[in-house]
Parts: sequence; C-alpha cells; structure tokens
Amino acid sequence: MKMNSKIQSYYMLKLKCPRCYKGDLFINPGLFVMTRFLKMHEKCKKCNQDFRIEPEFYSTALWIGFPIVLIVFIPLLFFGLYLNEYYGISLKVILPIFLILCFLLQIPIMRISRAILLHLTFKYFGWHKKE
Repeated sequence: MKMNSKIQSYYMLKLKCPRCYKGDLFINPGLFVMTRFLKMHEKCKKCNQDFRIEPEFYSTALWIGFPIVLIVFIPLLFFGLYLNEYYGISLKVILPIFLILCFLLQIPIMRISRAILLHLTFKYFGWHKKE
C-alpha cells in the first residue's frame, strides 16, 4: 500500500510506529519530555515490529538531525540579524535567547530524527500484523 508523504510525515512527527502508525515509538510519548527521552519500546505494542535493529543503529539519526538543526536555526540567525538591523535589538539580547531555544529544541529534534530513520527503514503495512 502506497502512503501519501504528508500522511507519513504526520506520523513521523507524532512518533508512531512506521509499520502500523498506531503504536508509540518511545516509552514517554510526545516531543517535549524531560525523563527517559531516548528510551524506546523494544517492540511495537500494536504490530510487534522490532525496534532493536542492530547495535548502534540509532547513531545514524545524528546524520538526520544535523540538517534539521540547520533548517531550524539558520532562519533564526537571519531573523536575529534582521531584528538587530531594523529594530536595534542588541545581539547580546538575541543570542542568549537563541541559545536557550537551541537547547530546548534538542530533545524534540533527536526524537524526530529517530522516527525519521525508522520510517525510512520500514514500510507501512496497514492493519496487518507482523507474523
């Protein structure tokens, strides 16, 4: 079954199983969590898809997260320069705000990177259970 890329992107951001789109990838669901933020289920609770692929499989997610960081923070940098140029807001004010924002967005970016990696690895099989 071929999935629409918008639907697939939605389930990536919802951190759902790439095989059934029902089960949660992480023990603590949601993007903004502060405890056990990278702890994943061993298998999907709905379709039994195994998430323990191989040792160090999820280190590849770092290569997915880096472009996400660039996509998010380069426009912020230009926005900060715009605020400095046209509104006279000092970079001494803007940069600490951006650094705090960067720190706060690291956990969601790491979780989304893992979800993207899994969605690129596994295909959607609809309602069928894995045998």
